[in-house]
Amino acid sequence: MLRRSHKKSRAGCLECKRRHVKCDEQRPKCIICTLSERECSYPPQPAVPWNAGATSSTSPAAASSLGFSNSLDAAIAAGTAGTANMANMASPVAGVPLPDLANGRPGPPQDPSSDQSIPEVNLGHMELLIRFNFEEHAPELNVEMHEFASKLLFKCALEAPYLMHEILAVSSRRLALLHPDRADRLLEEAIRLQTKAVSIYNETAAKAQIDQTNCSALLLFCSLLGRHLLADLLARRDGDFDEFLTRFLEFVSISRGLMAMSVAAWDLLLQSDIQHLVLWALEISQSAPRGHHCDGLQRLVAESAELIPSAKEACLAAIAYLQVGFDSLLGGDTRNQRYLMVFMWLPAVPQAFTDLLSQRRPEALAIMGHWALMLHYTRSLWQVGGSGVHLLTRISEHLGHDWRHWLEWPLSVLAAAST
Repeated sequence: MLRRSHKKSRAGCLECKRRHVKCDEQRPKCIICTLSERECSYPPQPAVPWNAGATSSTSPAAASSLGFSNSLDAAIAAGTAGTANMANMASPVAGVPLPDLANGRPGPPQDPSSDQSIPEVNLGHMELLIRFNFEEHAPELNVEMHEFASKLLFKCALEAPYLMHEILAVSSRRLALLHPDRADRLLEEAIRLQTKAVSIYNETAAKAQIDQTNCSALLLFCSLLGRHLLADLLARRDGDFDEFLTRFLEFVSISRGLMAMSVAAWDLLLQSDIQHLVLWALEISQSAPRGHHCDGLQRLVAESAELIPSAKEACLAAIAYLQVGFDSLLGGDTRNQRYLMVFMWLPAVPQAFTDLLSQRRPEALAIMGHWALMLHYTRSLWQVGGSGVHLLTRISEHLGHDWRHWLEWPLSVLAAAST
C-alpha cells in the first residue's frame, strides 16, 4: 500500500521518530502521543550560545497584526498564553481517551495513528461519509445555511484531506452513540481518524500560506475539531471532579487556540465563500443580554467580598454571555440559533474568568454550573446528551452546602424536572 510521504520532523519527539509518523512538535507532549496515550519525550536540546540572539513571544493580538500564524501548535500556544496554571498542563488536547459509551468506561488504549494494517479508504469510511449530516454538527444553522454550508464543507474537504478525515472522525463519533453494539469499534475509529486529521494538518496545511482558497477549509476544520473535542469531554464520566476540571481547562485552551486561528484570518474570511456564516455567528455572539434569568447570580458576584474588581468584571462578562444563551433558549426563540451559545460560551469568556476556574474559585465554578444548566436545556444535541445533569451535580457536590444558594436556579430546574 502506498503511504503518504512527508518531510522528516527533526525536532519531533522520540516516540514519533520511532514510529515514523509526522510529529507536531507540541511540548511538553505532542498531540499525536496525547491522542494515542503514549509516553512522549524529546531529545535534550543543545545549549544556545549567549550571543545567538533571543526569541520573543508574541501575544495572539500581536500575532494577528504581524500576519496569520497558521500552525495548530501556535494556535494552542495562543490559547494558553498568559495563564500560568494552564501552561503547566501535560497536554493542550482535551477529551482523550474517548470513553466507551456503552458501559461508561474509558476505552482501551489504541494506536490511532498507525495506518499499516488499516487501508487509507475502506467501505467503513464510505458509511461514515454517507451518514455524516452537517445539520447534526451545527444545529444552530437554518435550512438555507445548512444546505449552503454542507456543500461548501464537502467542496473544501475534497481539497483538504485533513478536513475530510475530521468529517469521518465526527461521523464515527456520532454513530457510536446511535449504535451501542458497535460503539467500541466506532470510537476507536474516531480516535484514529481524528489523530490522522491533526497529523495531516501539521504536515501540510500548517506549512502552507493561508489565502482565500483555503481559509474556509481552515475555519470548518476548527469548528469540527472543536465540537468533536467537546463531545469527547462531556462524555467522560471517569475520575473525580478535579480531574474533569483539568480536562475542561485543557479543552478551553485548545478552543481558544482554534478561535485565534480563525480570528487571525478574519480579513480573508470576510472575502471568502463563508463570509455570511461568519458575520451571522458574530452578530449573535455580540447580542446584548435581555432576560433576567441570571440576575441573582449577577447580584451575588457584585456583592462578593472575596472577589477583587477585575475578577468581578470577568465573572460578570461570563454571566452576560450565559444570559444571551438563555435568552435564545428560554425566550421563545424558535430558530435553531438558540443552540449557538452552548458551543460559543467557553471560547468567548474572558481569559481572566478561565484563570479563576483554574484556581478552583467557587464563584467561577458556580457560574460554570449555570452553563451546565444550558447543557441540560440542549440535551437533545448528540454532543451534549445527559452531560448537563451530571456536570451540575458534580459541581454542587464539590462546592458543598455553603455555596448551594449560588446554584439555586439551576438546581431548582433539575428538581422540578425529576418530579
